[in-house]
Amino acid sequence: NLRIVDAVARRLRAKGARDDMVVADDIVESGNTSSASIPMAIDHMRAAGRARPGDTTLLVGFGAGLSYAGQVVVLP
Repeated sequence: NLRIVDAVARRLRAKGARDDMVVADDIVESGNTSSASIPMAIDHMRAAGRARPGDTTLLVGFGAGLSYAGQVVVLP
């Protein structure tokens, strides 16, 4: 849901996120792809040059029943 993605990005920026923070917005083209959303977003961002190997990345997934998880990774 792009509304949720935008709200999270606004809050991260309000709390001092880096100025060069990039947020995946491929949900507009891909829709909700469930468990494939994060790897697809990374692939789209890498193909567009918006993410590069070595970038530190916050991955956050959330779903039905208000379940969620997050992880910080370095892109290969």
